[in-house]
Order: sequence, then structure tokens, then C-alpha cells
Amino acid sequence: MPTSYADSAQARESDRRWDLPNFGKKQHLDLFHEYTADDLAEREARQIKDRASLKLRIGAAVAQMELICPPVGSVE
Repeated sequence: MPTSYADSAQARESDRRWDLPNFGKKQHLDLFHEYTADDLAEREARQIKDRASLKLRIGAAVAQMELICPPVGSVE
């Protein structure tokens, strides 16, 4: 009587490999970065500078928009 594939040693070995924790998964080491305190300080300083620049740009855009279309209820 022939044995089925599921009973064969080959099938058991295949199943064992699929049950391993990292089988078939690639590690993407380039996606991760360990930030140092200096990196975080530079990032924080850059964010503060960007926020100040953004505030100025938004203010300029609002002023330009108000020249074109004054707000409702404003006195001209």
C-alpha cells in the first residue's frame, strides 16, 4: 500500500521549515535606523526652523488671499 505525500519524510521536512519563525521572510535592515541623541537634537532643531518658516509662509498666503477676496464683514 503506497503512503500518501503527507506521510512522507519530504512533506514533514517541508512543513518543519515553514514552521520556523523567519522562514520565507527577508529582513530589511535598511528600513531601520538607530537614532543617537545628536540625531534627535538635529531633527528637533530642523522641525522648529521648519515650523517658523511654515508660519511665515501661511501668513503670506493668507494676506495674499485677503487682498484678492476680503473676508466677509471686513471694512474697506
